[in-house]
Amino acid sequence: MPRLTRIYTRMGDDGVTQLASGREVPKDAPRVRAYGVVDELNAHIGVALAAGLDERLAEALPVIQNELFHLGADLATPPSEGAEIQVPRIESRHVEALETLIDE
Repeated sequence: MPRLTRIYTRMGDDGVTQLASGREVPKDAPRVRAYGVVDELNAHIGVALAAGLDERLAEALPVIQNELFHLGADLATPPSEGAEIQVPRIESRHVEALETLIDE
């Protein structure tokens, strides 16, 4: 899993950000917006967990949160650009597990 050693760049804000590959993209690019939404979802899940949930959800949601971090890394590292960077990828098994939980 990618390790975040710092979360600031000291480069100012000119409306672009870098993907894990180093390629610069606009901050409003669909990929960047997508991992922003994933981060927001993860925060909402944290609030729900802090409020208290039934046992099954309290067990399942931390796993989902971890997988959302993987999704963010996956989104920040396009496979075509990040071949040398090993990141967890979201696979069909993740989707199937989530659908099973929804069916419960």
